[in-house]
This record gives sequence, structure tokens and C-alpha cells, in this order.
Amino acid sequence: MVQNVRFFNATTHCLPSATVPVVLDKLLSLLPSLPDSIKRVVVHVGTNDSSRRQSECTKKDFNLLFNVLKNCGKSVFISGPIPTFDRGPERFSHILSLHTWLRHACNSHNLDFIDNFNLFWNHATLFKKFSEFLSHFISKYDKILV
Repeated sequence: MVQNVRFFNATTHCLPSATVPVVLDKLLSLLPSLPDSIKRVVVHVGTNDSSRRQSECTKKDFNLLFNVLKNCGKSVFISGPIPTFDRGPERFSHILSLHTWLRHACNSHNLDFIDNFNLFWNHATLFKKFSEFLSHFISKYDKILV
């Protein structure tokens, strides 16, 4: 979850525990209202979808999301799922599978993919600094929607 990211040139919309359909629904109403000054969109979603254990439905949802984002006229970054700790091997397996599929799907849809999984795996201390990491990433770009 991304929240409390504040830059003069960024807009943040936080949807706690959101799944891809929830984010897609929000984006459908949000994208047309964005000012022209917003040039980039970062979407962070997926970890909560893994708990549904319906990978084919999740993939279909992501493909719908990709189609909307490809036509929004902005540069799009998909921020991949973050591995969970202390949630058991089954949940980890679902997230790893989603991460692998998502990385390839973003490539085939010409969308930029932010590989959070490999960044955070076995680095529990980074969870505390995730906001700082994302803030640093966003600060490198101007005019961005998160």
C-alpha cells in the first residue's frame, strides 16, 4: 500500500486492501479527470489478489487493467507484488507465480514493470523503508499519478 507520498507534482490515491477490479474501477473514473500535467501513472496492485487463489481470474483482471492503461495516454508503470512474510508457503507461491506472470505480461503489453519481489525478498528491513524507496523513485519523475 502506498500512502502519504506528497510531492507538488504527484497525486496519490490509496486504496487499502484493493484488488485489481477495485483499482480498475477507480481508474476508469479517475483517468479522464486527470490534468494534462500528469504524464506518468504508477499502479501498485496484486498482492491482495493472490489471497483469492483464482490466478486465471486475476490474470483476466490484469489484462483488462492493461488495456485501459495502454489507452490512457500516459507513461505507465506497474509496481509488482511485494512478497509477504509470515503468511505461509502457499501464499508465497501464489505471489511468486503472479510476479513471474506479471513481469512477462507487462513486457508483452509494453508497460514498464517495477520488480518489487526481487527487491524485497529476504530483505525484511526494506519493508520499513518502502515509503522512502517509492518516494525516491517518484522524485526522479515529475508529473506522476500514483
